[in-house]
Amino acid sequence: MPEVRLQIPDDLLEKYKQKLGDVKATKIAEDALTMFDWAIDERSKGRVVLSSNEEGDKMTRLAMPLLEKAATAASKK
Repeated sequence: MPEVRLQIPDDLLEKYKQKLGDVKATKIAEDALTMFDWAIDERSKGRVVLSSNEEGDKMTRLAMPLLEKAATAASKK
């Protein structure tokens, strides 16, 4: 398995720790990659990734260039 090294700014890591408790940077990176993998799979299926309030009436679409690249690549198959 290849090793990936990330540099996470101290202030960003501190922000996450304030919101999540005392969590290791490795766990944050693992969970972030898990969520990114899921989002890529969803866009590859032609789905969109949304965030909504509890009632589901206010939605925001997640837009990232790499996710759109996954959608485009899938549509060419």
